[in-house]
Amino acid sequence: MIQSVLDLRQKVVREVVVPRTEIIAITIDASIEEILDLINKHGHTRMPVYDGSIDNIIGILNVKDLLQFWSKSLEDFNIASILRKAYYIPETKNIHLLLHELKERKSHMAIVIDEYGGTIGLVTLEDLIEEIVGEIHDEHDVEEDVFTAMPDGTVLVDGRVEIEEFEGYFNITIPEGKFETLGGYIFHLIRKIPIPGDIIRDDNFEMTIESADERSIKRVRVARLTSEKTSDFGL
Repeated sequence: MIQSVLDLRQKVVREVVVPRTEIIAITIDASIEEILDLINKHGHTRMPVYDGSIDNIIGILNVKDLLQFWSKSLEDFNIASILRKAYYIPETKNIHLLLHELKERKSHMAIVIDEYGGTIGLVTLEDLIEEIVGEIHDEHDVEEDVFTAMPDGTVLVDGRVEIEEFEGYFNITIPEGKFETLGGYIFHLIRKIPIPGDIIRDDNFEMTIESADERSIKRVRVARLTSEKTSDFGL
C-alpha cells in the first residue's frame, strides 16, 4: 500500500478517468420518473446533469437530495434547484493533489475537461481510493472477469483492459502508440469502431469483436495466431 501511495504522486487524471462514453448522466429536462429509472438501473448515488449535451455539464445530482420531494407533489419537482456545483479539472492534474482537494471540498466527483471546456470524462473519490487499496466493490457492482479463458483455447477480454495488463497476461509486447486500452489498440489498427463479428489481426493475435456499440469496444475474443496465418490489420 505504501508503494501505491508513492505511485499516486506520479499519476495524472488521464490515467484513471472514466471516459465520456461511459458516463451515466441526466439531462436537465429529465422527469423524476426518468431519473429514478436511471438510479435503479445503474445504482449510482451521484450523477452529472447536463444541458443540451454532455459537453455542458451544469451540476451534480446527489440522490439523497431527491428525498425532499418525497412528500411533495411531483409538479413541484425542479432538478435545477437541488444540483450541487460541479468541480472541473484538466486531465493533466496530479491525482494525489486531486485526492486532497476532493476531501477538502467534501466532493466525491470531478468532471474532467479539455482545453476548450469539452467533457473528457469524470473521476470519483472511489476511483482514487482504489488506486491505493485496490478495487472496491459495492452491492451494485456486477463483477466480470477481465480475462476469461475458454475451452477452445481463446480468451474473452474486456475491451477496456489497459494495454500493459493485456501484454502481461499474454506475455507479449505491443508497439507503443496513442492508445491505453485494448479497445484503443484495435481502433488504432483499423481507424474505426468495429461491429460484433469483425475480425482483426496483428502480428500476434486474431481478435474477434464479441460486443461493441457505436462508441466503444466492450468484449473481444482473442486467439493466438498460428504460423500459417499472416498479419492483417484490415477487416
